[in-house]
Amino acid sequence: METSNLRHETRDAVLVATARDMIARTSMSQDGFAEQLNHQLFDRAPARCKEKGFPDLQAMTKTADMQAYGRAYKTWSKRVERWLDDSGDRIEIPSWIEESWVAALDQPWRDRALTELASRYGLLAVKQIGSGVDDALQVFAGIATNFGLVAGLGGKVFADGVFDHKDHVYAESFESFCRSLAAHAVAMADQASLIASKIH
Repeated sequence: METSNLRHETRDAVLVATARDMIARTSMSQDGFAEQLNHQLFDRAPARCKEKGFPDLQAMTKTADMQAYGRAYKTWSKRVERWLDDSGDRIEIPSWIEESWVAALDQPWRDRALTELASRYGLLAVKQIGSGVDDALQVFAGIATNFGLVAGLGGKVFADGVFDHKDHVYAESFESFCRSLAAHAVAMADQASLIASKIH
């Protein structure tokens, strides 16, 4: 399995490409993503959303009539469509929307976006493991999955015993898999360290 090319020139391009890839590869529609983004925005920055005139779609399902909701939904979906446009007519995504945009992505696209955005600053997108029953298990599953991806693609990269310019077609996906593996491994190492410190 290879990822689509997520190495882009701008932050906006990363956000757009990741969302478009998710929409193309899953059953989620562009309107479905717009709705998820709207929910995430109002969870994180409700005052800013109201200031910008964004409709609170979740609240409107309880308070507005269907016609008013339909108009607001259509207007919002059109705004997100303009953000997702990959032509020269695309409107720039405001920086304060980035966190909500990433949160609106399903896995593994959320991790891919975080990995690419963090790597621009020479960082790993490492998240603290939560206290939920399955949180550590999900991180371990991420280690296993990404190790498999690194090993599988590494078999192609190192088929001739070297990693050089001839492997450029694999390089970006290999980088993405390696960074994701590293991020999951560091998160698990941090959790192991935390547990070990409680024993002493």
